[in-house]
Amino acid sequence: METVEEVLAVVDNTPILYSDIELGSLLHLVEHQTGESDEDYRSRLLDARIRLELQFRDLETSGQLYRIDLEPGAVRESLVNRAGGMGTLGPKLESSGLELSDLDELALRLAAVDAFVTQRLRPRVSVSLEEIEAAYRRLLVDEFEDTGNPAPPLNSVSDQIHRLLVERKLNDEIERWLEQASDRQVLTRFSR
Repeated sequence: METVEEVLAVVDNTPILYSDIELGSLLHLVEHQTGESDEDYRSRLLDARIRLELQFRDLETSGQLYRIDLEPGAVRESLVNRAGGMGTLGPKLESSGLELSDLDELALRLAAVDAFVTQRLRPRVSVSLEEIEAAYRRLLVDEFEDTGNPAPPLNSVSDQIHRLLVERKLNDEIERWLEQASDRQVLTRFSR
C-alpha cells in the first residue's frame, strides 16, 4: 500500500497535510536554523502552519476576513521571490506534486493574517512617554551604568525605543489573539 498524503494536524475541519509542510519548506516559511535537524525544522514548520491556520480560520469564522483589505498577489510575489523566483520554484513545486493553487492558498492565509495585524491590531497599540522613559532607564541607563559609560541621551534614542515597545506590544496582541483563536477552535495534532 502506498501513502498518497499524510494528515499531520487538523484545525477544526481543515487538515494540514505533509504537502503543506513541503510547500512551507520550499518557500522558507520559517528559516532552517544552523545545526537544526530536519525533524526539528519540520516540527517548527508544522507549528507555524498550525498557527497560521488557527488565525486564518478565526478570521473566517468571525467575519473579519471579509472586512479587511487583502493583497494576496503581493504576498505570493514575495513568497516566490524568497524561493528564488518562479524559474527555481516551479520545477520544485512540480517535483513535489504541488500546484500553483497550493501557493495561492498559502498566500491568501498569510495576506489575511498580515492585513488583520496591520489594519486591526497595530492601531490598538500605543506607547506613552512614561513607558519610553521607563524602558530607557531599564534597557540603556542600567546597562551603561554597569560598564561605567554614560548612556546616550533619551532624545537621541527615543524613536528606537518607541519602535521596540510598539513591536513588543504588537507581539503581545498577536499572541493574545492566537490564544483566543486556539480556544475557539478544535486542534488535533498527529505529528510532532
